[in-house]
Amino acid sequence: MQVRTLGLETDLIYVRFEGEVLERADYLALRSPRQPTFYWGNLLAFSKPPGPGDDERWEELFQREFASLPAVRHRAFTWDDPEGRAGQTAPFLEAGFGFECNQVLSATSVVAPPRPLDELAVRPLVSDADWEAALANQIRSIDAGQNATTFAAFKQQRMRTLRAMTDAGLGHWYGGFLDGRLVGDLGIFVDGELGRFHEVVTDPEHRRRGVCGTLVQAASRHAFEKQGVRRLIVVAEPEGVALRVYRSLGFQEIEHQAGLLRRPDHST
Repeated sequence: MQVRTLGLETDLIYVRFEGEVLERADYLALRSPRQPTFYWGNLLAFSKPPGPGDDERWEELFQREFASLPAVRHRAFTWDDPEGRAGQTAPFLEAGFGFECNQVLSATSVVAPPRPLDELAVRPLVSDADWEAALANQIRSIDAGQNATTFAAFKQQRMRTLRAMTDAGLGHWYGGFLDGRLVGDLGIFVDGELGRFHEVVTDPEHRRRGVCGTLVQAASRHAFEKQGVRRLIVVAEPEGVALRVYRSLGFQEIEHQAGLLRRPDHST
């Protein structure tokens, strides 16, 4: 399957590092054996939106592709459609899936944020203490209703992988510091001249102060100037505050990225 969208293409940066991408006739199987609870690292990516009967066919294909990974208990599907068309999702929704369609944005340069936080010091993480602070910040980003223990365990494993990617020279993890304390962090990982943002998080106690915009702008400039990146990609929820921040920095929507997820407990 030939990938058409930059959203999916840059998703593969993470899976290829520690997992595998298996090419089939009309889909890709993305498998991350060391991170079975990484929902969007263990999924099937199809060439087009779901059609008649695909609810049963896709389920069978998922079971086949992940039969050797019993710890993968969720179901996740996406499709390589830049318009993010839903297709026939009704049977999936009836079976307990949640549907989402996010915005994929791109920038070849960035402008200053409307509310720059001049006292925010932004730099790549370098020490164990830096990474521990970033992990703690990521864990604080838990959404209401999520299991705190499960979420923390997932984040610990996820950050170990992302640090390994950084150590392998595939990108950088950046922190934004106020008076020496990390209050925001994010990653940018690179494939050729493409860079992809990952896990942009601001400490809940420091939101709406300009941390995110200042951090994203500084990290973007570093990627353009130091990593050889010519185009940055970021994926954002359509109604989220982050989308407005990215737009204000010069990012523009180029695609939509649709997907279906059924969590192990079938909550959406």
